[in-house]
Amino acid sequence: MALISYFSSETLSEFLRRSNYWAKHNRNAYPVKIHKAISALYEWIDCPCDNDCECKKYQCKKHLVKKTDIAFDIHYNHFLDCYVDFRAHEAVRQGRVIGRGYRAVEATAEIRDNWAEISAISSKKHLLCSNWCEPIHESLARNFRPSSDTIYRAKWLSLLCFDTFVAYDNGSVALLKRDFKNPTDYLNLVKRIRQDIMTHLENTGATLQDFREYDNPSEFFDEIPGNSPRPLGNIIDKLYLTL
Repeated sequence: MALISYFSSETLSEFLRRSNYWAKHNRNAYPVKIHKAISALYEWIDCPCDNDCECKKYQCKKHLVKKTDIAFDIHYNHFLDCYVDFRAHEAVRQGRVIGRGYRAVEATAEIRDNWAEISAISSKKHLLCSNWCEPIHESLARNFRPSSDTIYRAKWLSLLCFDTFVAYDNGSVALLKRDFKNPTDYLNLVKRIRQDIMTHLENTGATLQDFREYDNPSEFFDEIPGNSPRPLGNIIDKLYLTL
């Protein structure tokens, strides 16, 4: 049992409320930038799954589905806005491999090298679906361990699949590793998070939509509509950033 399944719905909601409060006082205003990325890159659609999909056990209603035919450069701009401090943007764009944010250069090169395969995907699945991980994403996620050195690799996968993959920073990755028993690779971490969400839903009787609504960034950010999508990966990211 990890944090998600250990705590009640009310407690998780309070954790997320606190996270949004502190985000409001951060100069980067990351929830607003995440919202802008979702609006540009994704569609919020009714659940397209058959009744035998695992997500239906939790009364799934909506899916966040990435739009097709959006150029790499647009994704890259949102990656920088969402996940790289603005003071490091220029250095990362110039490809500097020393100094602040240099590992974002390495992570971006990997995504760019695989972009033809990544951009061809039109999956409509999320983390709680039966077949939730596309082969190229699985390959990328197996290829690194959760650590301070791989922050930007996790962040790129999060941007590409907000409703599946979880971003982390220096502090939260240590908590994630501790809570999920030091997983051998990032894919293994996400699998364990998936199971912990399911355990929470089963223990509490909450639906998947209830779980999404634990997060309410619009309380602190007028720029984010109250009915905006709340991606699963982003919710987990916020829970562990809070601690």
